Amino acid sequence: MSKSVQSLVSSVAERRKYPFVRHIVDHPFFGVVIVALILTSVGIILYDTFLSLSESARVELEDINEIITGLLGVELFLRWLVSSTTRMFFSRHWIDVIALLPMLRIFRLTRILQLLRLVRIFSLGAVFQRRMHPFSSLLEGRFVEYLTIVGFTFFALIFGAVGLAQFEVSSTSEIHTPIEAFWKAWFSLLAGEYASYPQSLGGKFVFSLLLMFGMGVFAMLTGTFSAMMIDKLKESAMQRSNNPEELSGHLIICGFSAKIAIIISELAIDSKFKECDILLVSELANLEFLKQERINTDRITILKSDYTQMETLRRAGIERARGAVILSEGTSARTTHDIDARTILAALTIEKLHPGIHTCAEIYHAEYADHLKMGGVEDVVVQGEVSGRLLARLAMNQGVMPFFQDLLSNTHGNTLTFIPVPPDLVGKTVNEALPIIHSNKAAVLVGVRPHGEALAVNPTSHRLSITDELLIIRTV
Repeated sequence: MSKSVQSLVSSVAERRKYPFVRHIVDHPFFGVVIVALILTSVGIILYDTFLSLSESARVELEDINEIITGLLGVELFLRWLVSSTTRMFFSRHWIDVIALLPMLRIFRLTRILQLLRLVRIFSLGAVFQRRMHPFSSLLEGRFVEYLTIVGFTFFALIFGAVGLAQFEVSSTSEIHTPIEAFWKAWFSLLAGEYASYPQSLGGKFVFSLLLMFGMGVFAMLTGTFSAMMIDKLKESAMQRSNNPEELSGHLIICGFSAKIAIIISELAIDSKFKECDILLVSELANLEFLKQERINTDRITILKSDYTQMETLRRAGIERARGAVILSEGTSARTTHDIDARTILAALTIEKLHPGIHTCAEIYHAEYADHLKMGGVEDVVVQGEVSGRLLARLAMNQGVMPFFQDLLSNTHGNTLTFIPVPPDLVGKTVNEALPIIHSNKAAVLVGVRPHGEALAVNPTSHRLSITDELLIIRTV
């Protein structure tokens, strides 16, 4: 092993002998104390600069500032002790070291350089975010960006005001008081120019940095505003329509109508679909309509295109989708037969591209249901048929509407759902299984779906198989 490597290893080992010191400097409370000292030090500088003080008061403030400088020097020494290398220490804290150098007083720059301590607050803020939960939740989202802009602007203003007050305030200059220096720095920061350039070398140096600070503030404001606009665009239908290729295991809804809000709200509270992405494929799709209906659109993507086109369905990722719903999308220019023809075309295309997908379709005319069934569509709803039968049932039996509302919604009460046959019910008839399911699951058995066959409602003599599925009514 070379001498340089040995030296590095021994240096690292030496630094690891101070676990207690590392525990102190890594503690969040230690960072809070340092921030308090920095703010106190800067406050003393501002107090001394902008207020008229007696000589004795100024001396007392200087003594307090010297004590704070000494404490900050001790803090940097402790951080050097626990740093892996000296080079690493200076790469992280070179600004703090410059702010502590007493020899720079001969250039009358110490007061300005001490303001660099404010930069420490940004780095210590990252420590708070990692180690203190209240700060972590506070610094999420856009808040940290706004805080950075305000902090950077405040630092630039204070730096310029103190610097101009130190170098440019005189009876022969256009700046006669520190307050005038403050306003000069403020308007120079906003406008990016100085009415008449500073006379002193130090003033020119401060003004040059102030111009760079102004450009930095403008750049941060522009970047933050642009990021906000991009986020807004991502929430819009235009931006969401560009990335359906990223979806997988999603549900595709072809067509757009007023009932889309009911469908999505019911899917959102179902345990099997509440985490499922939904892709709306329609030239009429409108995300704002869903927001007005108080639908959470976080998992909704829109593809504004003709859903009867094969290329559109490929873009929608039909091969990767878990299911498809086709709504009767009506317009004033189309008859109900035209609408059904589009539904049939879309359904047959979907089944051709993804034969195993579960497809539901809505049509106006019942005679087209057989065409959809032959094409592989599992479930067909005839527009108005269900509502018509329901109205007839309500006319014959007053007061049964709450029953249907309860079953057809997952929001409260009871709902219809499929479950596998419990092992202890295999071989039993439906009549024998009824009391057992009611007792064990607090549910009512209403139908059986044998594997590969249609649902049978209340088949009392059917003997249950392990491949069957039971349709039950149970509490949500």
